[in-house]
Amino acid sequence: MNTISHRTSLTQLFTRHLQAVMPALMPQAPAALHVAQPRKLPAALVDRLLEQEGQRGLRHAGLPRATFNAPQPAAHRAATFSYPLHIDRASIEALPAACGVYILRGVNDQALYVGRSVNLRSRVLAHLHNHEEQFLIGQTRRIECRRTAGELGAALLENSLLRDLRPAHNKKQRTKRGLFTLRLNDAGQPQVAQVEEREFSRAENLFGIYTSERAAQEALQKMVERHGLCSIATGLEQADGVGMACFGRQIRRCRGACTGEETHEQHQQRLMQALEDLRILPWPYAGPMALVEQGDGWQQVHVIDHWRYLGSLDPDNRHLASRPAASLKGFDLDSYKLMIQPYLLGQLELRPLPGLPLAQG
Repeated sequence: MNTISHRTSLTQLFTRHLQAVMPALMPQAPAALHVAQPRKLPAALVDRLLEQEGQRGLRHAGLPRATFNAPQPAAHRAATFSYPLHIDRASIEALPAACGVYILRGVNDQALYVGRSVNLRSRVLAHLHNHEEQFLIGQTRRIECRRTAGELGAALLENSLLRDLRPAHNKKQRTKRGLFTLRLNDAGQPQVAQVEEREFSRAENLFGIYTSERAAQEALQKMVERHGLCSIATGLEQADGVGMACFGRQIRRCRGACTGEETHEQHQQRLMQALEDLRILPWPYAGPMALVEQGDGWQQVHVIDHWRYLGSLDPDNRHLASRPAASLKGFDLDSYKLMIQPYLLGQLELRPLPGLPLAQG
């Protein structure tokens, strides 16, 4: 649209606006203004209408939406992008278009933000372009990146760095003062129990991991309801007398273990089947193992012990190139969650790791 026709459209918009909001002031207002009349509109008023149209999204018949605020294509942004002068230029240019973890560092090399991406360069440049993150970018002095062969390695490394560096602009990780689980008592009933972190990687017959006693209790209640188990037989409800029906039986959810309609053995078998979905798998090896990850023509070895990420080997696979300090202590719930599903699906390549000296936590 040329300048004259654009101003004509704006004039029509202005006229309709006046007719709608102030009809008494324009009893003889013309139906439309001619092309020769737009010059009578002050330029400031035209600019104001443009701004209102873009901000409020006004759309009238026959008038296109203003595009002065439209987002530009990525190629255009890259071509016109100017690097922030306060950030080390070399650290930006060195960013690879590959998978890994990046750290935005500020004054005195303080870790401000840790993130991961399958394309480090694209992700970091997106930070620099994002106007909502200018406070973070304004504090950044250099960008550090660590490549990984795949997404699992990036997730494991990011989790360790978040815990070790505690970057100021990441969401704070809650300190786990204690973890809770479900375990069977001598009567075969599931009970909530608080255990030490390292127990999860060694003990058997632990079901579920919860960060609070309340969460564990709610999970047990939902499991009983979902599988039609008896709340008396599972210890969630006290029996008023022998053969008395539990609440679940009264609403036909329980199959009758409380009233003798289902045998104890049958109920216990169904209970164990329900708990099996929550079973915590103990570390199945005697010591640390090599988790091999391949991607982009690169093979990387991560060292895992009792579901803990201990770091990744250097290119010669002789020494740990990175060994996060905090990850050497106790059971790491986040690492377990990252690895357990691909492990059970047979998607993890684990190999023996002979002869590598490792500190045991």
